[in-house]
Amino acid sequence: MRASIVQTSVAVVATLLLFYPVLQIVLLSLNELPYFRLGGEFIPTLESFQWVLKQPEFWRGLLNSLIVSLTTVGILLALSLPGAYAFSRYKFKGKDALLSFYVVFTQVSGGLGIAGLIALFAIVSALGLRNNLFALALIYAAGAIPYHTWLLKTYIDTIPKSAEEAALIDGAGVNTLMFRVVLPLMAPALAVSSILSFIGAWGELILANLFLSGENRTLILWIYSLMSNVYSVQWNRFAAAALLYSIPPVVLYVVLQRFLKRGLAFVY
Repeated sequence: MRASIVQTSVAVVATLLLFYPVLQIVLLSLNELPYFRLGGEFIPTLESFQWVLKQPEFWRGLLNSLIVSLTTVGILLALSLPGAYAFSRYKFKGKDALLSFYVVFTQVSGGLGIAGLIALFAIVSALGLRNNLFALALIYAAGAIPYHTWLLKTYIDTIPKSAEEAALIDGAGVNTLMFRVVLPLMAPALAVSSILSFIGAWGELILANLFLSGENRTLILWIYSLMSNVYSVQWNRFAAAALLYSIPPVVLYVVLQRFLKRGLAFVY
C-alpha cells in the first residue's frame, strides 16, 4: 500500500512538472501584458491570438509548413515502403549487411554537423534549389528514409506470408496485393511513420533557416522572427503563436490515434 502511494505521488509530481511549462505558455498567451510571472498581474484577453491570426505571414508560413511536412511524408512513404517490403520478403546476398550499412551510414553522416551542412548547402546551391519548399521536403525525407525503411521492414516481418499467398492464389496482381492486402495490415506502422516524419519536418528549424527566405519561410521561422530583438519581445504574442503552431501535429495525432496504439506498442 505504502509503495503504491509513493508511486502515485511521484507520478502526479512528474505530471505536474511536465505540464507546468505548457500552463505557463497558456497563461502568458492569455495575458494582456507582454510578460507573465507567478504572483504578478494577470489580465485575461484573447488579443494575442487575434493579433497572430491577423498577420498574413502567419497564414503564409502555415501553408508553407503544411506543404513541406505533407510532401515529406508522401516522399518518405513512397520510397521507404517498397524498400522495406523488398528487405522483408525477398532474399538476396548481403541483405542484412546492406540494411545495417544503409541505416548506420546515414546516422553517421547526419552527425557530421557543420561540415555536413556546408556540403549540403553547396549541393543545393549548385542545383539551384535554394528557397524551394519541395527541395527542402526531399532533404528531410532523404535523411529519414533509412530509419523508416528499417521500421516498416521490421513490421512487415510480423505479417504472415499466408495472407499474401492466399491473395496470389486468388489471382491478385502486384497492385492489388499491395493496396488490398499489405497496406491495410500495415496501417499501424504507416501511422507511426507518418506522424514521426510529419513532426520532424514540422519542427525543423536549422535547415529551413538555411535554405528558405522571403515568402517561402515556414511557420517556425516566422515565430522565431518574433524574437529578433530579445529586449522587446511581445512574449504573449509569441506564446499565442506557439500554441497555434502546435495544433496541426495534435490534429494529425487525433486522426491517426486508433492506429497509433498498436503501432507505438510495436515500435517500443
